[in-house]
Amino acid sequence: MDIDARSLPHVLRAAARRHPDRTALTGCGLTLTYGQLDTCVSRLAADFAASGLRPGELVGLAVDRGPLPLVLAAAVMRAGCAYVPLDVGHPRQRLRHVVATAGLHTTLCDESSQAALRGLPTATLLVDVDDVRAAASGPPPRWTEPEVDADGIAYVMFTSGSSGIPKGVAVTHGNLVALLRDALGLFRYGDDEVWPLVHGYGFDVSVWEMWAGVAVGARLLALDGATVASPPRLAEALVRHRPTRLHIVPSVFRHLTDAVVAAEQWINPRAVVFCGEAVNHRPIQTWLARVPGPVPRFVNVYGITETTVYNTFHAFTPEELREPVTPAPIGRAYRHSPIVVLDADLRPLPPGEPGELVVGGRQVSPGYLHNPALTAERFLRIDGLPGRWYRTGDLGFATADGVLHCLGRADDQVKVRGLRIELGEIDAALRQVPWVRDGAAVVVHSPRGEPVIGACVVPTEDVGDAPKLGELRAALAQTVPDYMLPNTVTVLDRLPQNPNGKVDRRALTELVRAARSNRQGAPTADATR
Repeated sequence: MDIDARSLPHVLRAAARRHPDRTALTGCGLTLTYGQLDTCVSRLAADFAASGLRPGELVGLAVDRGPLPLVLAAAVMRAGCAYVPLDVGHPRQRLRHVVATAGLHTTLCDESSQAALRGLPTATLLVDVDDVRAAASGPPPRWTEPEVDADGIAYVMFTSGSSGIPKGVAVTHGNLVALLRDALGLFRYGDDEVWPLVHGYGFDVSVWEMWAGVAVGARLLALDGATVASPPRLAEALVRHRPTRLHIVPSVFRHLTDAVVAAEQWINPRAVVFCGEAVNHRPIQTWLARVPGPVPRFVNVYGITETTVYNTFHAFTPEELREPVTPAPIGRAYRHSPIVVLDADLRPLPPGEPGELVVGGRQVSPGYLHNPALTAERFLRIDGLPGRWYRTGDLGFATADGVLHCLGRADDQVKVRGLRIELGEIDAALRQVPWVRDGAAVVVHSPRGEPVIGACVVPTEDVGDAPKLGELRAALAQTVPDYMLPNTVTVLDRLPQNPNGKVDRRALTELVRAARSNRQGAPTADATR
């Protein structure tokens, strides 16, 4: 798809010109056509400028899930500013750090978030759905709209740092337009797309959901937080709205599949796009076996915040769905977003050799906000390779024909008994055990203080008695070497997730420690629910 735009405000304006009367956004009692959305965004941007916002400023965004994130982010960018998501559910210290680091003089908020922002060094500007409705109903504003170019910052997202201090990733309009230009043509979009906005606006997959949706003229379903957090409610909403595709974290897809099958209320998207986490094939196979209707096109993508959401694309073949490959391929890099596999000395590795995935090209962020030292460490130039590159910290390898596979985070690589172990490999093996619905590995310490592998499993409903450690080790021994077999097994109803829907390995470790403490004095028990 040809994207003739320099910035996201241009992308929205082009969509409004192509189909002004097509529904653009609906949810929480609000429905806007593309023409109304464009007018609304312009009027709000003019109001924000009149209130004192100046081009180039970073503006906080703290609102509930629903239509406000898209509308307000678009208005902030049309005013020549960049938005910074604030999750008022985060610890106060983290919020204070983000506000101070980003220099947020103003934060747009709704009534539910305003109280949580009191006492932070940022002024608040209250905006609600009624304000959006009013802005959409009037004529376009008379104001001098600032020119937003490709080098301007579109948003800054703060991600967790290995030091425990969040770091702000600045992403430009040029980064985002490069993503749209390279990626949209791979997904086979139609003229009648219906997309649910599943991810929170503090998770950069939301950027793809919103702006790729705008670029193709999709009808965007703005779901509230309570609906997204409840698999049965999410399933019911999707049955009602009949989306043409889902962009979804694999662990969320598993819960959604269970809810759809349990309710026997079917949805038939044209495509399911997995992102943000390693693919779990078991719910795919459940879907294929239990959900009637056309088989969706199952797609796997890979990317990170520093390289603008997505950088690869892989559509699973029918053979790959029948006989999954572990780890699942993440596909080929985009035309202008090359990925190389390098060793510890930043030298290219041959096909099949694992190393660090390093991303270059037009989607590479300018760097970390007000952190030149970390920017210089992770964003670099590499001898023999043109342009700037980003060290992802992810391990992977490429096949001889250029298909990439991700092995997980390098910082999930641990050493047990002198042997290096990638926890993601054990995760994948656990999910292949017939009676394990979901699973993940952690490192815990034995009573003697030695690191050992602990397995956390969510069993299938028909497993019967809690699985024994010996049974699990015997099953895993078919796919992993003995030094990777777990020494403990903890049975859970579900794996804990972080706010972005990914498995929270730190929380898992605490659950395993608590379970082992509870079992002291009961040596025959090797699992807990």
